[in-house]
Amino acid sequence: MTLYLDFVVSFGAMLALMAVIAAWLFRSAAAPLWAKLLVPSLAVSLACYAPFAVSAMMGFPVSMRMDALPDRAELVAFVAHDGDGRVDLWLRTDASPRAYETKLTPQMKKILREAQEAMAQGRIAMLAKRSEKAPRRGAGDPLGIGDDMTIYELDPNALSALPPKE
Repeated sequence: MTLYLDFVVSFGAMLALMAVIAAWLFRSAAAPLWAKLLVPSLAVSLACYAPFAVSAMMGFPVSMRMDALPDRAELVAFVAHDGDGRVDLWLRTDASPRAYETKLTPQMKKILREAQEAMAQGRIAMLAKRSEKAPRRGAGDPLGIGDDMTIYELDPNALSALPPKE
């Protein structure tokens, strides 16, 4: 992540410098006051936003909640960060894979272990969403806040969609 941090600092500094130069030029220009204030402040706000918007374009994992991930996708690869409780998933829905970062739960660990075994045997690890009700035992969730949980499961019918061999 240090390479990305270096990029954010250098690119953000360049854009901020451009905004300062625009403000300095507008100071002595014969433009209306609203333009003298609006253009440099818009340039500064874009300079602050641009490095963080570029992360998705550069291929870094985009943080998503589990319910915002694709409903059905092929798992290309994953990197689990147990210490942080996060996992980086590379999922393919169309032609090219996309990187996502989401929460690493015990259920997700189990599914990823099964998917890793399937990929080691040369099979396709197709993930599909399913919704389940969280168990209500004792005082674990007395208000029912965590009722609906969306998790992935391995799709056993992933290979049945392939055409038969000739």
